Amino acid sequence: MFLIAILVVVAIFGEILHRLNPWKKPEPAYEELVEQIKQADWYQELWQHKEYRDILENDPHVLAFYSGTYEAKRLLTNRGFQLGLIDYVKVQAAKK
Repeated sequence: MFLIAILVVVAIFGEILHRLNPWKKPEPAYEELVEQIKQADWYQELWQHKEYRDILENDPHVLAFYSGTYEAKRLLTNRGFQLGLIDYVKVQAAKK
């Protein structure tokens, strides 16, 4: 019981330090992340094809790939996630 109380106090103290950390970088705005995505090379390649552009603009599932800050960051940094979006757009274009 005493050990659990110590662990709870340490966890609370750690969370307070994490939230008040003056060296933590501020999170980029969602709009900035979306602009970075739209300026990425792989996105520009998709954008050049009309059938892919239509899907990028109108498909709600494409927006789910960067629906929030976490997803947008993951799309910018994770090559596998980028390839997933590219494959999805190509498959949807092939269906039309």
